[in-house]
Amino acid sequence: MNNTFSAGKAIVKGSGEQVLVFLHYFGGAATSWQWVLDGLADRYKCVCINLPGFGGAPALEQPSIAGFAAYVQKQVEDLEIDDYVLIGHSMGGKIAAQVAINEQQNGKSKSSQLILLAPSPMLVERMPDEEKQRMLIHPSAEQAAVTVKNVTIKPLDTERYAMAVGTQSLTDNNAWRWWINEGMNDSIADDAKKLQLPITVITSTDDAAVTFKMTVEDTLPNLPKHTKLKTTLGIGHLYQLEAPEWLAETLEEAIED
Repeated sequence: MNNTFSAGKAIVKGSGEQVLVFLHYFGGAATSWQWVLDGLADRYKCVCINLPGFGGAPALEQPSIAGFAAYVQKQVEDLEIDDYVLIGHSMGGKIAAQVAINEQQNGKSKSSQLILLAPSPMLVERMPDEEKQRMLIHPSAEQAAVTVKNVTIKPLDTERYAMAVGTQSLTDNNAWRWWINEGMNDSIADDAKKLQLPITVITSTDDAAVTFKMTVEDTLPNLPKHTKLKTTLGIGHLYQLEAPEWLAETLEEAIED
């Protein structure tokens, strides 16, 4: 898989019977998952979707949680996927939950399991105003570098660092501003609590972006009681870039559990 930031279309790797669909974090892209796929594609068919306005995908004219979820569902339909495990990270976690909600409400559930990696809370993602104002300076390679420094613990090699910074700079400005000003504050909690499919939340106690406290206080109470929690430490927020081998193993454990 090439280190290409503007692929636009979904990335498909592997040919296993079980399909995994990945939704990336805010400022990321489908290509952000490539090192995780190295540990999974020999057993699963992996599909990584660029969310609207990210990774070269066309932006929505009026971004919304509902619009993002509908976009993902259309991508899944176009790829003729009928049964899959849905994996969402951070912003992608909240979008993934909305996809599962839509499927359940429509009585046409294609996702058999939901795995949320440090998901943006189903209620509101709390971010200090000062940090919001800094994040709104976009596109800015300087601020992108600050963001990567702030949210990672494990050092990134040259290629992964370039990925972490580069995908931010390519994000559509309207989509970028929407998430910070609106998307992270939109609640889907009431519907998320009613989800019936198996759900696993994966979190690090050292994540400075979506903190362990946020996960315990704002995420888990707004998901069904049957939700499982897997916890680690020593990793920041960019799990798939900081510890892709560990993440691949952890995802497989959650899928096969």
